[in-house]
Amino acid sequence: DVYKGQLLLREGGTLAAIVAARRLAPLDAAGPRQGLRLAVTLLECMKHGFNATGAAEVLCVHPQTVRYRLAQLHEMFGFDIEDPEIRLEMMLLLHTWIQRRGG
Repeated sequence: DVYKGQLLLREGGTLAAIVAARRLAPLDAAGPRQGLRLAVTLLECMKHGFNATGAAEVLCVHPQTVRYRLAQLHEMFGFDIEDPEIRLEMMLLLHTWIQRRGG
């Protein structure tokens, strides 16, 4: 069970990359550096239940920086990024997206 996500990313990598490119297109539009910064922030926020303080500790930034980036992300995406129904999908796609950009 622990390795299902890794297996899915490895074996379904091409499909995941296609879906990630479409679903995470707003990150590409932000530019390479900013897009990667926002993607990593979103992934850490998801891992920490959208607790800005917890994510900030891992990212080595101030919690207000995380809140600012989350506000940017909410504006960029046309859906609720905090919706628990899509969180697993988004986490898998973010892993793929970040990995393909060398992050």
